[in-house]
Amino acid sequence: MNHLKKLLVPFTLIAILSSAAAQDESVKNRLSLGFEPRYGFVIPHHDYMGYFVNEHADGFQLNVGLNTTGTKVWHKSYNYPQIGIGFLRSGLGNDEIYGNMNVLYFYVDRKYLSLSNRLNIGNRIAFGPAYMSKQFDLKSNRNNIAIGSPINVFVQYDLTGYYQLTPKTTIRLAVGFMHASNGSTHEPNKGFNLITSGIGIQHSLTPHSSIIRSAPASLTDTNRANLSIAGIMGWKDISRFKEYLFPVYGITLEYSQRVSNTGWLGIVLSGYADQSIEEEFKLDSDTTFTSSDRFSAALNLSYEMRMGRLSFLFQPGFYLHHSFSPYGKVVNKLMLRYCMYNKLLVSMAIKSHWVAKADFIEFGIGYRLNADNLLKRRRIHE
Repeated sequence: MNHLKKLLVPFTLIAILSSAAAQDESVKNRLSLGFEPRYGFVIPHHDYMGYFVNEHADGFQLNVGLNTTGTKVWHKSYNYPQIGIGFLRSGLGNDEIYGNMNVLYFYVDRKYLSLSNRLNIGNRIAFGPAYMSKQFDLKSNRNNIAIGSPINVFVQYDLTGYYQLTPKTTIRLAVGFMHASNGSTHEPNKGFNLITSGIGIQHSLTPHSSIIRSAPASLTDTNRANLSIAGIMGWKDISRFKEYLFPVYGITLEYSQRVSNTGWLGIVLSGYADQSIEEEFKLDSDTTFTSSDRFSAALNLSYEMRMGRLSFLFQPGFYLHHSFSPYGKVVNKLMLRYCMYNKLLVSMAIKSHWVAKADFIEFGIGYRLNADNLLKRRRIHE
């Protein structure tokens, strides 16, 4: 059973639909189309990958976006970003061994300067499922020890520059980082890291500045502090010679405070029960395994960017306790989260060791509480 394929695609579609819904302007007036050739290279973060990378990673991106109109507070806070879906096709440095990558992604394009400026700067965040045309196979493709599954998670971050040719047409320049891996749902899972650049064109059916409306006078959500608890689960494969998915269970407790209209800063305490650790000890440890070695705890800082019900979260941290030393002390998460009915949370995250060594794809469901009373009590005691 390919858990990643079944759970990732519906979650991505929920994010797209939720962000695009409930706008005052018609979809036609907000529609924007983009095409962008991409040129870059694979970063061979392992020596044996570098040996097989023999060409550039060229490709293209197609985007269908919706310009936001200012009818939500977060539209103005992020300077009226464009949200949408896109398709990427890219080489991976060796067509015979690594094949190519095909991605369907959700993206947010943000400009930092006034939309009336002819020259502008900004960034893009994109997230979605990636299909790899070639994977590791003991018989037919044993040299591909970078990726072991056809379906993977894709993340993109671009720094962008814009030059407005006409009120509707803009040249977009980009340089950025792409990552694709399966979160250890199938070994091998070294993943691909790419540095790419592009020069493309965006065309809006209606000038963006002409559809902007006045933002609401105040925030719908006036909470200043939140307390969230969530149960999490994932699966991981630890050996390319054994096709077996070990379950991982966990629980997280998160406290966060509003630092801007859309930004929340917090701290997260997580506990995990990892059923793969016993096998990890057999493969790569000189010490004896005990049942308590399955359990670990981590502490992460959290910065949340809220866009209505949808949030991007960046959570760098470290292990408070972990018995399997090769994992190291650093643990990071990149998360996409959606809030249902104001309090129910569903999420998907990439949990990784060190900077970008994926551990597993983490799915969560939780509940968010208003913690303003806790904040008031703390101030009274101070």
